[in-house]
Amino acid sequence: MRIEETIKSLARDLGADLCGIAPGERFGGAPIGFRPVDVFPRAKSVVVVARCVPEGPFHAVGGIPYTTMNNVILAEVTQLVVSLCCAIERRIRVQAVPVPSEPYEYWDAEKYEGKGLLSLKHAGRLAGLGVITANSLLTNEQYGNRICLGALLLDVDLKGDDIVERDYNCQRCRRCIDACPVRAINGGIVNQKLCRKNSGGWTAKGDPIYVCNACRRICPNGPGSQNRN
Repeated sequence: MRIEETIKSLARDLGADLCGIAPGERFGGAPIGFRPVDVFPRAKSVVVVARCVPEGPFHAVGGIPYTTMNNVILAEVTQLVVSLCCAIERRIRVQAVPVPSEPYEYWDAEKYEGKGLLSLKHAGRLAGLGVITANSLLTNEQYGNRICLGALLLDVDLKGDDIVERDYNCQRCRRCIDACPVRAINGGIVNQKLCRKNSGGWTAKGDPIYVCNACRRICPNGPGSQNRN
């Protein structure tokens, strides 16, 4: 079995619904400080994994079901990435570094903009897992944007998966653009300050919850699209 196939088999065994590979040279256009080699100087390849998320919480009344789903899946993907690092080091004898989506090292308090160690949505695109649509989310042909991403960096050269070239014709669709209550989406770019101030909220007890997921919910791609309004 080729090393790429072994990695994907390990990822599936650990619960990944998607797994793609991108050679390090595909990240040449990433900002300095946010490239694989800036995180792990010996990085030569990036493995990106995703877990799909259930459709129901997107249509629940109130933000608690969606928030709970999001928090649990995020933790599961972080566990998946760390476990995959361990499995790869044991099985293939190469070094692996986990790249979770949170916490951030970069935070612009004025713009409310955070950047992870690596842009996982761009890594997912470069690893062939989907395309980035108007709401700035990675959209997969099978699961739509109902995915949660994680990545790991390896110090070995791997053959990359084909980059997906698909046009979802977002500017004609405009459903996510028009659904945003604060008009935060413009030309594939999301104004994080507008979005974060509107999408986050608190329960009466003081627990943080998501109160808006309109741009994800309304997207007419992936499972459950027939139920979106």
